[in-house]
Amino acid sequence: MHPFYGAVSEFFAEGYWWIGLLSMVLYLLFWAVVIVFAVKLFKKYFADREIPPKTKEDSALTILRERYARGEIDAEEFKQKKSDLLE
Repeated sequence: MHPFYGAVSEFFAEGYWWIGLLSMVLYLLFWAVVIVFAVKLFKKYFADREIPPKTKEDSALTILRERYARGEIDAEEFKQKKSDLLE
């Protein structure tokens, strides 16, 4: 048990009640730092693994969709090239 806690402590009788408050604040600050550090480590090692890297197929499909949107190719050619890329 921490020596500054409790109503029978001699520090409270002498007017040093703020030491207990300071001790509590420091404990809270310590655990806040630990939790923030743990969250950052978790994000660094686990959050990045869920995002799949972009492949060449993704960029090829994007270009194909852009060409279709600009009207450079018609719907039949778009469907054929899309099925070729997805095979």
